[in-house]
This record gives sequence, C-alpha cells and structure tokens, in this order.
Amino acid sequence: MPAFKPAYLIHGDDHGRIAERRARLRAMAEAASGSSGVEVLEGDACTPDAVAAALSAMTFALGRRFVIADGVARWKDGDVEPVAATMAGMDPESLTVAFFAREESRYKAPAALHEAVKAAGGQIAAEMTVRGRGLPRWLVERGRELEVELDNPGARALIAQVGDR
Repeated sequence: MPAFKPAYLIHGDDHGRIAERRARLRAMAEAASGSSGVEVLEGDACTPDAVAAALSAMTFALGRRFVIADGVARWKDGDVEPVAATMAGMDPESLTVAFFAREESRYKAPAALHEAVKAAGGQIAAEMTVRGRGLPRWLVERGRELEVELDNPGARALIAQVGDR
C-alpha cells in the first residue's frame, strides 16, 4: 500500500494532467479505504466551510479517510482560514486531503492554501502546460525518464510530426 502524505495541492493550467492525477489519487484512495473512505467535494460543493467540515467530521470508516476538494482555484486567501485551522489539528496518520486547482488567467490556487499544505507536511505539485521553445527540452527530459534516447533535433522532428499540443 502506498504511503500517503496528510495533504496535497495539485494546481496549474494543464487541466488534462490535473484530471489524470485526480483520477489516479481517487482510485488509489478507494483501493486503500473503499469507496466509503473517500469524500469528494467538487463544483459548488467545494467551499472552504464544506471542506473544513469534512476534515473535522467523525466517521465510522475504518483506515485512512480521504477528502478530495476539486475547485479551489476560485477560493481567495481569506477563505482558506477555516480549512487551515482544521488542517492544523488533523491526524496525519488517518486523514489525507487533496486540493485540485485548475488555474486560468484570473483564477489561481490561493497562496494561503499553499502555506497550509506546507504547514501540514503535505506536497505541492504544479502541472503546467509546456509551450513554445521549452517543448523540445521537455521532450528530451521525458525521454530520459523513460530511458528513450532523444536529442534536440529528434524532439523538434517529433513536434513537427505530431504538433505542439
């Protein structure tokens, strides 16, 4: 069974990658705790008060509980206070909270949420879309991770063939 941190913040403008990470985390959470151990708050239900209430709720669930909050990019710094206060008192051995922020031009994950996740001993991951001149370097790095040898001209040829999206 994987070791889970008490908190995660996955944010950025690569909405597809964020959705993949959310689906993978939810599947791992359900495998670890069953569907009754996972609570998902999304859309209009993803408010700071609802997340704070979910984090402080007592349940009969056995094992680790997971709270997934999808839509925190619309929160403001001042909205985070009840969540941060609840996170400060949560048990890191039995509860994990994951925040997902699909960022756009004026909507970003609040700085106060970044700080709350860090204070809880959590992990923050930025999923940003790679554009323009940075794409060949990104392809070379991903190739290295997959043990595929790809040089800069090869990366440019691949981009010319499949496109930059």
